[in-house]
Amino acid sequence: MPKVLVVSSADLSPELGDTVLWSPAVDRVSSGPGDAALDAVRRERPNMVVLDGAESLAPLAFIRRLRSDPATRSASLAVLSRSPSLLDEEAFRLAGANVIFSGRVEPSLWDRRLEVLLNVPPRRDMRFPVVVDAWSRFGPETDPMPGWALNISVRGVLLETNEPLDLGTKLDLRFSLPTSIPEVRPLSEVRTLGQVVREAPPLGEHARSGVEFLILMGAARERITWFVDRAGEA
Repeated sequence: MPKVLVVSSADLSPELGDTVLWSPAVDRVSSGPGDAALDAVRRERPNMVVLDGAESLAPLAFIRRLRSDPATRSASLAVLSRSPSLLDEEAFRLAGANVIFSGRVEPSLWDRRLEVLLNVPPRRDMRFPVVVDAWSRFGPETDPMPGWALNISVRGVLLETNEPLDLGTKLDLRFSLPTSIPEVRPLSEVRTLGQVVREAPPLGEHARSGVEFLILMGAARERITWFVDRAGEA
């Protein structure tokens, strides 16, 4: 059963009670904001955190802390924003929120997206090289750039590059998944098409971006699944 942690001291059912988040098939737990919420994420290991953006004193700081901690960053994050400002929504998105609710929440528009985020696939933390080819139908072609995958799942990758990547940029990604199992030879090159969906906090001089896979070419899905499932064998 997927688990949702609601970070709010108020009852959010008037806004979200008709969505899949309040379904009997979802295990909901709650926490107040701040450090208590971060401790709850570590303890409960929810699939999704729902943050009351108006109540928290520093919602952006909370989101950044959630995303920077390896123990909490794998959870999906939805923010209930009471502000109609597009700038506020963009700030939440850049900080690492997957979904921002504002105004009236229509289940017919949101439930499919929420169902996908609630079923978060396992992710493996390992640094390995990636060849990144950014493209745009409107811009000139650029040479591929080197990058590093910091963690990966069948849904996407946290990517580190020397240059920042704009939100929405489409990427051709090529990489070989490392293996420490002697009888398994290095896996042949994996190719995916992805899109930058969030900017992660930089690490030193290197930019980091959350990339969602749009297309997994050939046997990419099977190879990534095999790689992630063997996280404990490395």
